[in-house]
Amino acid sequence: MSEPSPVGPPPDPPSIVVPSAAPTRNSVVGGSAGPVIQAGTIAGDVTIHTGAPARGAADDWPRVGRLHRSWFGVRPTSRFGDEPGLPPYVGRDCDPELRGLVGRGLSEGGLVVVTGGPLSGKTSTAAWAALTAWGFVDVHEPRAHAPHPGADLSDIPSQLHGRTGPFIVWLDDLEGHLGPGGLTAALLARLTQERVLVLATMRDKAYDEHRFGDSPAARVLSGAHTVELSRRWSDAELRRLGEGGDQRLADALEWRGKRGVTEYLALGPELWDEWRRARRPQAHPRGHLLVRAAVDLARCGLRQDVPMALLRAVHRVYPEYEADHPYTTSVVETESLEDALAWATRPRYEATGLLVPGATEGTYRAYGSLVADAVRSDAFAAVLDEVWAQACTVAAGQGLDVTPVAEACRAALAPRAAEGDITACVVLGIATEYSGDVSEAEGWYRKAADQGHTGACNQLGHILAGRGAAVEAIHYLEQAAAGGRQDAYVTLGKLHRDRARHWLTQGAEAGDPQAAFHLAELILRPGRVERSVRWYRAAAEAGNRDAEFALNVLRVGITLPPEAAQPPKAVQPSETEGPAETDGPLEPPARVRSAPATPRRMVRRADSPDVPGPPARPSRHRPTPPASL
Repeated sequence: MSEPSPVGPPPDPPSIVVPSAAPTRNSVVGGSAGPVIQAGTIAGDVTIHTGAPARGAADDWPRVGRLHRSWFGVRPTSRFGDEPGLPPYVGRDCDPELRGLVGRGLSEGGLVVVTGGPLSGKTSTAAWAALTAWGFVDVHEPRAHAPHPGADLSDIPSQLHGRTGPFIVWLDDLEGHLGPGGLTAALLARLTQERVLVLATMRDKAYDEHRFGDSPAARVLSGAHTVELSRRWSDAELRRLGEGGDQRLADALEWRGKRGVTEYLALGPELWDEWRRARRPQAHPRGHLLVRAAVDLARCGLRQDVPMALLRAVHRVYPEYEADHPYTTSVVETESLEDALAWATRPRYEATGLLVPGATEGTYRAYGSLVADAVRSDAFAAVLDEVWAQACTVAAGQGLDVTPVAEACRAALAPRAAEGDITACVVLGIATEYSGDVSEAEGWYRKAADQGHTGACNQLGHILAGRGAAVEAIHYLEQAAAGGRQDAYVTLGKLHRDRARHWLTQGAEAGDPQAAFHLAELILRPGRVERSVRWYRAAAEAGNRDAEFALNVLRVGITLPPEAAQPPKAVQPSETEGPAETDGPLEPPARVRSAPATPRRMVRRADSPDVPGPPARPSRHRPTPPASL
């Protein structure tokens, strides 16, 4: 039988006295360590079992043959459709020198730095050297490591311990990797001892700030091999650019303006995205329209600097200008023109704005990449018909050459016009007329006018009147006047007046008293009554009482000159009425004369070949966009 359990709580265990000790310090200075146990007091034996050495990080660094340029931080370019993310690399003049330094660094280690201004192509050029230089030297394919800016680099030697290279440590924008925990002179020396190449890029300004003096960064850079890269491309580099076989490279050659090629390629997607997003009401909707106007004008063929007056006129034709914005309010109420222009011209990335100021004050043009991307983008809308019309009319008024606009307009709108699109015909008429090809313009206007387009009737009527086809001009101008085109009223009235004068002259010379009377009434001018008196007398002597009354009125109001006081014995059929603007007595010509050659838009002669036309009269009409396209 077992013993009963003791009654009551168990006794307290004996107390243990822990001797005081110095505080434990967890720190390691320099070098590397294997397994470590840290404890205040250890009683008894401790056994540590270790297996094979852990696989180092350097074994996981990727081989450069598996890398793309984007891994190195090369900026993406604009991309549409199935285009690759980056166009082919275009060789720079410094490539042979850089390739030699990188190849040597893969064998011996060291620091190679590519310097240059912002967006000069430093990253792209150095990355290409990293990807290709090893193939020119007797080394294995290197592995590469790209730590993030500010990352601790001090453990890199431990990752490389006991491993065979070659290795590349990639430090883009080296200024972000200098200082404690970054690249120091001591770390660079250890990496060089391990024959590790440190390949870096650095802006010129940052390099100059860190290179000189006695700072830790200066000691790092003092042992670097540097290659300088310019923003400006040489003629040889531009020739290679033209042979690149990629549309983006071709666009860079055509549209970069005075900027560098890499700057153009890198800025393209940034500017495009900023501009597209600016259309929101809380952003810069009016600035967006100003830039869109400049882009569309370039697409219309006006690639030179354009005056602000043209941008102002074009940006008003877009539906977003006056209509309520789909989000809140209209563009006009959201942003002033001054604020819109200031936003559009503000330089981005120390390089360029969306609008680039021209050589002449008050002129601007869209940055080239925006135009090229608009042309390549399938999602970007075609140029509005109203923009084509404004591009011609306002540009011509500003003294710009409209010929390129007409050429671009033909390419864009001729297919629509061939299918019977009336508006396309009208716009083509405006473009070709303003470019000086009035004959082609007449054909385009006629196609639209014959389908009842009032504006086309007006334009065609003035062209016909200008070349003397008065009868046909009247036909179209009467349709335009009936449609409310006010400039047709005056021209139409002048044509009817001049034709009436012509036929009344024919009748008066044939001896018709009614014709003589109405001709006198028609040509009567204050201060120039001599010719009217002549025909009034001819009509009065033939028994026209209205003519007698008119002569009596003239006798009361004026004194007739002596040469006008003698009535003609008979109306001479050979006499014809001269120009109404000519002062002095009439000199009857020996025969009916044709009007002298005059500039376009002068009324020269009637349509019928056997009917002589009236004297030419200038028309003040200028081609203008129809009231409604």
